[in-house]
Amino acid sequence: MLNQALQAFPLLAPIPPQQCQPLAGGLINLTYQVGDAYILQRLHPIFQPEVNLDIAALTPHLQAQGVPVPSLLMANTGLPYTLIDSAEQPYCWRAMTRLPGLTHHRVTRPDAARALGRALAAFHRALAQVDHPFAFARLGIHDTAAHLDRLQKALAEHPTHRLYAQVAPLAHDILRWWQSQGPATHAPQRIGHGDPKVSNFLFHPDRPEIIGIVDLDTMGWTTLEAELGDALRSWGSTHDESANQANFDLSLASAALQGYAHASRQWIPEEELLQAATGVVRIAYELSARFLTDALEERYFGWDPTRAPSRGAHNLLRARNQLALAQQAQSARHSLTEQMALALRCAPEEPPP
Repeated sequence: MLNQALQAFPLLAPIPPQQCQPLAGGLINLTYQVGDAYILQRLHPIFQPEVNLDIAALTPHLQAQGVPVPSLLMANTGLPYTLIDSAEQPYCWRAMTRLPGLTHHRVTRPDAARALGRALAAFHRALAQVDHPFAFARLGIHDTAAHLDRLQKALAEHPTHRLYAQVAPLAHDILRWWQSQGPATHAPQRIGHGDPKVSNFLFHPDRPEIIGIVDLDTMGWTTLEAELGDALRSWGSTHDESANQANFDLSLASAALQGYAHASRQWIPEEELLQAATGVVRIAYELSARFLTDALEERYFGWDPTRAPSRGAHNLLRARNQLALAQQAQSARHSLTEQMALALRCAPEEPPP
């Protein structure tokens, strides 16, 4: 199937399969490096082929504003993807240019966090005036109420699950937090990356600068509070989400907020920026709830048997980690708002998009 996929893209057809090296690190799509210049991917079925139409439509806007993102290659079909039948099901394959840069899975320095904040702001700025009707979108990704409803349903449906006694107290902590929240504040919809974790940004090898942004399948309409909250959940955490402990590093989160504020204060209202500064609290609680649901339903496609004896146990581990991160971020929420306010006061002038 690999050779068939290569032949589907004119620029890749002369390249033998022997020059395709599988790349580790991604949990979803099967990815190959093709020579030095290209990437070839088989998409996971959770992504419909039409997601490539959205990427092909939006990347020119990003590149025109100097945001470094890959370009999709056209297949023989005239589309930015091809479908190849297999014994299991048809798979969608796509090819793209390969960007330089280093992948990191943790942020260790404030200057790197500031660079991430600036890069995400540049991404948002480039799409701020684009009104794109998405051909494919993952709906309800950050619908916290819906995720907590699913958690309550899972608790009701799995009272005899072997992990229930460990899941239930954590679930009740999350539900109590949710009940303590006031009505949702209205926030405008913006086109976001959708998965702004640190490993989706490529770093310059010698200085704290972002020279590539990848994994654009998750682009869609969202709020800045959800997007920046998800980003800080990754950038401000010094441990992997499967670790036995969590640590929300306020210095890293503050540096990221500074970088974002400096690049966005002239075109995003201050009220929206201040609200977004504490989005990490909701997103971490939400993710913990999702992991608890998956623990009872025994669903985790990225289950690592070296970390936990079952899918449910691994998800329980991740749920505990994210709940601890949420609670730490909640304790720091006033500091996060103050840091964003300070960054806005000190931010240089930046013209609107």
